[in-house]
Amino acid sequence: MRECREFDVMFREWYRPFFYFAYRYVKDEEVCRDIVSETFAVLWQNFDTIARPTAKSYLLSVLRTKCIDYLRHQQVHDNYIQYATQLNDTFTHEGTLEEVEYRVSMVRSSMEKLTPYNRNILEQCYIHHKKYKEVAEDLGVSVAAIHKNIVKALRILRKELKNR
Repeated sequence: MRECREFDVMFREWYRPFFYFAYRYVKDEEVCRDIVSETFAVLWQNFDTIARPTAKSYLLSVLRTKCIDYLRHQQVHDNYIQYATQLNDTFTHEGTLEEVEYRVSMVRSSMEKLTPYNRNILEQCYIHHKKYKEVAEDLGVSVAAIHKNIVKALRILRKELKNR
């Protein structure tokens, strides 16, 4: 019971400053609320092990890391969108239906060069529009591992398509 009160005091005292801290990085109020809530969830899950005098600085480092992870995910997502848009522009602005079908088959065959694991992650994130966190939970790996495999898969696809 005492822990609940302590947590409640920390939450009430730190929520607003944490929100503004996150907003300096992310610039999206809804995302900031989610990130700050996830940060307090970390506090709640580890409440017995976190030393009270260092709790605020620990949580700020967790918050900062979550903001950076979000921004990295957005960067990869934006890079993919830009790449897909360029591909789409190429398909729509050039040539006949046969040329478009040929390019689609090139992309499909290039995807076959990926490992089944990387291909699955790429499909889950960009074809089925799942968030990295969802895919990570489904596969039982970290979000960082999903990010790393997406970057690797996109690098391979770019290289394969460039060579054709």
